[in-house]
Amino acid sequence: MLDIFIEVAFRGVCFPFGWPVVKLATLGRYPSSGAWLAHTPEAEWTCAAGLVVLAVAGMFLMGQFMID
Repeated sequence: MLDIFIEVAFRGVCFPFGWPVVKLATLGRYPSSGAWLAHTPEAEWTCAAGLVVLAVAGMFLMGQFMID
């Protein structure tokens, strides 16, 4: 039960942030429509791209990229 909640929350947060990155990287080919809650490799890669975007944004907000 907890696994389902975590997966839905992960997809709900990461997929929207990864969607534009994957669309730009694949020139609009992926992710296809309806891929948000599908268990396909393209949905997994889109979520992973969103996780990377969120991680880099968090690092930027915490000042990890500041040059003295």
